[in-house]
Amino acid sequence: MAKFQVKLGRDWQDYSKEEDKILKRAFMAGFPTAKFHLRGQNYEYNFKNMSQKNKDSGKERDIRAPNKWKQPKKPLVEQGPTTVITVPAGTAGTTIQVPYPGVPGGFISVNVPKNAKAGQAMLVPIPKDKIITSGGEKHEKAEPAKGGGWSTGAVVAVGAGAAGLGVAGAILGVAVAEEGADAVGDMLADGAVDAGEAVGDFAVDAGEFLVDAGEEVGDFIMDLF
Repeated sequence: MAKFQVKLGRDWQDYSKEEDKILKRAFMAGFPTAKFHLRGQNYEYNFKNMSQKNKDSGKERDIRAPNKWKQPKKPLVEQGPTTVITVPAGTAGTTIQVPYPGVPGGFISVNVPKNAKAGQAMLVPIPKDKIITSGGEKHEKAEPAKGGGWSTGAVVAVGAGAAGLGVAGAILGVAVAEEGADAVGDMLADGAVDAGEAVGDFAVDAGEFLVDAGEEVGDFIMDLF
């Protein structure tokens, strides 16, 4: 079982590719609970009792994680609204700016970890009180728009000088490699990667693939708590 699954009646069924990717990212962020808005519905997931709840209808269902997947021992970022971007090339150890959801002309300043690699999935906290604008830094309370509304590909590197202003990004691929490396065997069995690559840092590469797979979730915000 390589995907998250939901129990429908007596049977377990794979989540869609998009939902599976979102759940893997939320799960590997290390929080017990996540909620998000998708296709007009509001969902809450509890990774302790492994359940899904539709907040609009009240319907609850059992869920289960991919084989041998385990959460990190502690959350990777502070709780609250969060999104995921792909690390741009050449930005490791620098600060980048990404558009702030729901705030025209606003940006989040994000510190990219020094060990980040281009193409990895990076968890980004969405601050409620710090927005960078074209005229400099300004502080204002602002709630991110439901469902996002910005492109995860729109990223600009601004150098290390602004690092003191940024929120800390967290690389999800590293968390998978360290906490869920047993899932590598499942990938080999499924033929998702070439078994000849299973040398050296293969566990890290496979972990990164499981979370990111070189694709974007899209304009999306999840609340982790």
